[in-house]
Amino acid sequence: MTAKKVLVIDDSIMIRKMVKSILAGKYDVLEASDGKSGLDAARRSFPDLILLDFVMPKYNGYQTLQAIRRVEGLQKVPVIMISGLKEQVTEHVPEPFTEFDFLEKPFEADVLVSRIQGFLTTEPAHPVSAASVRSAAPAPVRDVQPTEEPNLQMILHRLTATETLLVQGIENLIQREVVARFNELNARIDHQDREIKTLNEHINRITEQIEHQNKGLMVILRELKGMQGK
Repeated sequence: MTAKKVLVIDDSIMIRKMVKSILAGKYDVLEASDGKSGLDAARRSFPDLILLDFVMPKYNGYQTLQAIRRVEGLQKVPVIMISGLKEQVTEHVPEPFTEFDFLEKPFEADVLVSRIQGFLTTEPAHPVSAASVRSAAPAPVRDVQPTEEPNLQMILHRLTATETLLVQGIENLIQREVVARFNELNARIDHQDREIKTLNEHINRITEQIEHQNKGLMVILRELKGMQGK
């Protein structure tokens, strides 16, 4: 039986490798590093599910999703949108999300697998005869031991969490720097406005003085002309 295909579109190589490690042996995982290459990969492979990062260069996740939905045969492919901050998604797409499912980074391996299986796992119904029920021997009960997450997967998960925190920290620093620069620029503009206002006041005073002096000169000229006439 051919494994179902999951396309991971994310600009983080650590996220892509972590997902590939988690889904190894369960699904055929394809990778794309941005929206444009992800759209091309979806057109070529027609995946059964797309794991789509929201914050990416060139096209964000929602723009990529809209482009994917315009491709014949991809209108109904399940999409799980992922992001380190849900607010980044809700700024563009209001809740409740109807066009896609949402999963916040960093995510646990079992949560990711459960979400994907919820979309891709189907249980075909097989008719069971009474004879087969009578002849079937009860299956032995075995203790199911929880499988430990592989070390590589744990490392990738921790690196992903660290990367997410780092990206969020950088974004916060950039936002604070932008706000500080805007405040500095506004302060300079206010200072320049005050200087221009002061300069205009000086110009108005000088203009008034010149007009007053001109009036005085006109009076003197009239008196001189009067004296010359006499």
